[in-house]
Amino acid sequence: MPNRINTLHMIGAFIASHLFATSVNAEPATELPLWEAGIIGMNINQLAYPGSSKQVQRSFFLPYLIYRGDLLRADRGTVGLRAYKSDTLELDVGFAAALGSSESDVPVRDGMPELGTLVEAGPRLRWTISDNIWGSRVRLDLPVRGVFDIEDSMRFSGVSIEPALFADVITANNLAYSFGISALFGSEKLTDRFYQVTEQFVTSVRPEFDAKPGLIALRASGAISKKFSSKWRGFGFARYETVTSAKNQHSPLVVKNAGWSVGVGVTYIWATSTQTVTGW
Repeated sequence: MPNRINTLHMIGAFIASHLFATSVNAEPATELPLWEAGIIGMNINQLAYPGSSKQVQRSFFLPYLIYRGDLLRADRGTVGLRAYKSDTLELDVGFAAALGSSESDVPVRDGMPELGTLVEAGPRLRWTISDNIWGSRVRLDLPVRGVFDIEDSMRFSGVSIEPALFADVITANNLAYSFGISALFGSEKLTDRFYQVTEQFVTSVRPEFDAKPGLIALRASGAISKKFSSKWRGFGFARYETVTSAKNQHSPLVVKNAGWSVGVGVTYIWATSTQTVTGW
């Protein structure tokens, strides 16, 4: 297995660009550069997995790229290809990522396989319900993605489905907010990864458990970004998730029913294109 730190460095720019795009996906309906490149500094504290009592902390200082093309996109919470777009519907093929954790990060998994850094890929349907409900843009995202472990030769690790409802708000003083709720579902291969305890890993405090496919967690999230100048922007995001009523909430690997993942960061825009496109 590749060294975890080296692997995180290799994919760090991808994860950072995805999280940055997610945290500032409320873009005003104005002209924006076709592409934007810069430096991002970020600190993330993320739950090791839904139901864990431990958080994985990572800090990044990396380059990022946002590209707002008609076909190729690296913006608004995804990195990938746009297959279709109308005034209210958008279909793209995109990617997402989640940080991995070692057994030292999660003592309850002592002696079990590490949770590698995951990359997700697949289609997403976005329905813009309204561009102006109480001053906000309301949208429904329906992503279906295959999950792959980048630290295990891109081993297929199941399928995730996460329908989500978001409201994006822009204020007059260069503040952007985004609020969302979602439900994360996983195939049996994915839930096995987080919650299965096979006979070889049974201990006196960790009984055998057969994980089932279904609801993994319910989530509520929020993000804020502030443009301080033409070059500098700060942002923060938080996500609360609970495994109450989840399919595998009684797994011995579920230590805590709910928890937070948070992050803060700053970006410096190094260069932008002269060509512009219309926002959101």
